[in-house]
Amino acid sequence: LTCTLFLSLVILVTCLIGMVYLLQKMLMGMSTRIIYKATDLHPLLSMVVGVGVTMIVQSSSITTSVLTPLVGLGVIRLDTMFPMTLGANIGTTVTGILAAMVSDNITSLQVALAHLMFNITGIVIWYPVPFMRNIPLNAARKLGKATRSYRLFPLIYILVLYFGVPAILIGISTLFEEDTKAYTALGTMLVIFVFLAMVYFVYWWKYQEGESKTTACLATRQKKLITMETLPEDMDYLKSELARLKSHTGLADEVKDDEVAEEDVEEEA
Repeated sequence: LTCTLFLSLVILVTCLIGMVYLLQKMLMGMSTRIIYKATDLHPLLSMVVGVGVTMIVQSSSITTSVLTPLVGLGVIRLDTMFPMTLGANIGTTVTGILAAMVSDNITSLQVALAHLMFNITGIVIWYPVPFMRNIPLNAARKLGKATRSYRLFPLIYILVLYFGVPAILIGISTLFEEDTKAYTALGTMLVIFVFLAMVYFVYWWKYQEGESKTTACLATRQKKLITMETLPEDMDYLKSELARLKSHTGLADEVKDDEVAEEDVEEEA
């Protein structure tokens, strides 16, 4: 099972890289401007488009995986992709509802409707009010800037958010489930520690230039990474230029003559 999941992940990443490469080659010049204007729709209509496309492909992951590189290439605006993604979240519930309607068990239909209402509630909370709408949009822009500053940032983000944080929360909840005073006290101390750490992080990020320091650190690491990647090519270029300079100035022959003269003096001595 582990090998199958790993192979599936490798195939998915390979397909996404190939798709981005093809989009970069295809969407150039006039075609980019045409798609940009064609997708400049009303938010509600964009949401309907997201619902329809996801109902056809039966997967919101496919819809968002196609839209993400288009936004990165500047073909679709981030403000346009947001309602399409919300619509994709609704469209992906249709498959579950259809499957539940075929089943005779009412519980499956309840779960499918709960999934639908969960996504609709999320849209009602995050999209209609401009202030709430700007929170995920600004977060996406900041994550994009961080990725541009340091290419390994997405990997760190995934490991921390999808593995590190859930592991901490599951570990703390496990301590409280043991129903012993020692584990309960330990869990309480960990909760207080995590809360204080979050408060300090927010204070450091907002009032101690944490954001600018983090951006500078990521930019420095990216420069080091680029330097290490281009170092062999730079060394080969310097060697070729040095060889060309020696052949042009005759410096190599003079050095050889000096070495021969030194050897003759040593032999006479």
